[in-house]
Amino acid sequence: MTQRTTLVTGAGRGAGLGIASALADQGGNLVVCDLDPDTSAAAAKLATERGARAVSIPCDVSDEVAVDAMFAQVKAEFGTLDALVNTVAWVDPPGPIAEMPTERWHKAIRTNLDSVMFCTRAALQIMIPQASGAIINVSSLNGTRGFPDRGSYGATKAAVINLAQTTAMENRAYGIRANCLVPGAINGERIRLLMEMAAARAAEKGADAEPPRPSFYPDPPIEFLDPEWVGRYVAFLLGDGGRHINGQALVIGEAPRSPLQAMFPDL
Repeated sequence: MTQRTTLVTGAGRGAGLGIASALADQGGNLVVCDLDPDTSAAAAKLATERGARAVSIPCDVSDEVAVDAMFAQVKAEFGTLDALVNTVAWVDPPGPIAEMPTERWHKAIRTNLDSVMFCTRAALQIMIPQASGAIINVSSLNGTRGFPDRGSYGATKAAVINLAQTTAMENRAYGIRANCLVPGAINGERIRLLMEMAAARAAEKGADAEPPRPSFYPDPPIEFLDPEWVGRYVAFLLGDGGRHINGQALVIGEAPRSPLQAMFPDL
């Protein structure tokens, strides 16, 4: 069982909840953060039942003042922070760059990128003096190449990868590691939302709501990642087995790029 103190953002649902649940199995102190106080509290309750000393801190991580207050609370309560996992992301409606509303672009940056920078900065201010720590960002395959109609999401996810790598380079002398997980499709609410938005987008364009299955689609189909499997990768990276992994963008899941793009041809 670990004595680690870990903060997981976006821990109320989806991959964040899967990560928090997997880490809870290892014990230690776990801070779960979500914008929704109810889901944040429910995640903390589940983590406690699974063996962690868990606390819920609802927070809008795109607000730097709120982020600084949250990390001050963590420092006051636990005296340290050993690990930060940044999972928060907004699944924005699909659409081409030529038609992208400015506010949609700015919201994607605030939610997907500002949140990671604010939390990383606050975590480093605790980790640098103690000369130890680990930070894991959760990106996406959308951040590794262009996907039609996913301009804002992909751009922010690419930046999240770079931010993790830069964090690793700047802070390795302080004993701090930073890595980025790059998952393909993860089971849960986001996939459902993507499917619904893809169908709506296809209908707007006058296409069939269910695009034809491409001939090169893999058989058997791609297996989506389970959220707790993402958590197992996080647990590995934070544990002794991951101590020599630093500054890496690690692609996880069965998600070849061409079939993944074919799955969401309008995304």
